[in-house]
Amino acid sequence: MNRVLGRLAALVMAVMLLVSVCACGEGPISTTVVMRVSRMTQNAVVKAGEDLSIEVGIDGVEPAEYQWYFNDVPVEGANQRVYNIVNAKPENTGVYRMDAFNADGKMLVSMDIAARVVEETVPQAGDGSMPVGVAFAAIALCGGLLAVLLRRRARA
Repeated sequence: MNRVLGRLAALVMAVMLLVSVCACGEGPISTTVVMRVSRMTQNAVVKAGEDLSIEVGIDGVEPAEYQWYFNDVPVEGANQRVYNIVNAKPENTGVYRMDAFNADGKMLVSMDIAARVVEETVPQAGDGSMPVGVAFAAIALCGGLLAVLLRRRARA
């Protein structure tokens, strides 16, 4: 039994060696670079007149070139990891895209960020513009009215 297992192990080793030699004979071994987006501005909302700053950070690979787009149009001179708009206006509302390229010009990553510049005050969490209790009461009331109407319609 041990003799059979020894021969089987030797056969498996020989096949593995043969496969590894054949694989190396085919050409260069390719490697995969692990890359992740480490930091990205989420959809941004700012008041008119404030500065809008959007960024994408990439770990694992240092892109050789960046290009920012606004509504699919390249932004001239916007070729850094961070894109800033000083004194943003409502016209700056739209979708910004950042493409990052390696030294060979191959695209590494492309990310979209939605930005909105508003004239009025941006609501803050917990500002009390509509109490949660009032919102739930309104939803419950609408649901109750809908149930009554559906019941009356079913009886008719």
